[in-house]
Amino acid sequence: MNWGSPRLLYLLFFIPLFIIIFIIKKYRRKMVIKKYFQKTYDLFNLNPVKENIRFVLLIISFFFLIISASRPKWGEKAEVTKGKGVDVVFCVDVSKSMLCEDVKPNRIELAKLVMRMMAENLTGNRVGLVAFAGDAYTLCPLTTDISVFTLYLDLLKPQFFPYYGTNIGRALETGLKLFDEKSTSSKVLILISDGEDLTGNVNLPIGAYVERGIRIFTIGIGTKEGAPVPEIDSLGNITGYKKDEKGEVILSKPNETLLANIGMIGKGGYIGLNRDPSPIVSFINKMKKGEFSGEKSIELEERYQYFLFVSILTLIAGLIVREV
Repeated sequence: MNWGSPRLLYLLFFIPLFIIIFIIKKYRRKMVIKKYFQKTYDLFNLNPVKENIRFVLLIISFFFLIISASRPKWGEKAEVTKGKGVDVVFCVDVSKSMLCEDVKPNRIELAKLVMRMMAENLTGNRVGLVAFAGDAYTLCPLTTDISVFTLYLDLLKPQFFPYYGTNIGRALETGLKLFDEKSTSSKVLILISDGEDLTGNVNLPIGAYVERGIRIFTIGIGTKEGAPVPEIDSLGNITGYKKDEKGEVILSKPNETLLANIGMIGKGGYIGLNRDPSPIVSFINKMKKGEFSGEKSIELEERYQYFLFVSILTLIAGLIVREV
């Protein structure tokens, strides 16, 4: 059993207190009658049995009222939710060059921060996530649940992705597969990368994406001065820096020209190195919104009404006993 408002269960600790007060009250009243009147309860028209029954009924009523207010849940219930919005796919570079520390704490962590901020401001739209290096991987399909999307951001660590390089072509192909062709929603693909250490097909068919109604935005990460590329072990610890054949440390510098061209040809735009991406968010929120196909989710069904019914029933019974 799960609870919607579990903190209210702490109110049940008042029940032992009520019982103690009730017992003390009865004892003191008995002592007063015995001391001053030396008579039985009959003189005062008191019925201890009815009084006890009434108290028990009221305690039971209070118990079930708290249980009801705490919103107990059990039993799975499938729900299909629909909404209107824009489909947005983030394609983020997780190649080794994204570990460069020319921005703090490093390029990949800044990219994750940017995506988290953008996703939180895209509530109501569907967002998906593709990670790419030498190959591309779908981490999160399109969803309206921003909390689920942000959970997948924690998986963006270069040591988790075995293929080295920056295969932007594969990233765009994988991102394209996430879009539902039947959806009437506007479609946006956001590429976040330093554009460096390219592999795969560099002659990207951007025009084909535009013809299918997909706008491509690019966001550059890094600085013009660049930084050494860290070498890491399986735990993500830096063990050194990448060197060329002469043994000199290699500097990774973002390829702004490539990223700007992709954004321009993709009918979206380019946000320069480490700049505020909020203009992209504002643009997306103004785009045409279409109806999503239903997303099925499993929810626990609330059962508070049963406990509320018992609470009301015992309360009424307790009030009736008082008058009998």
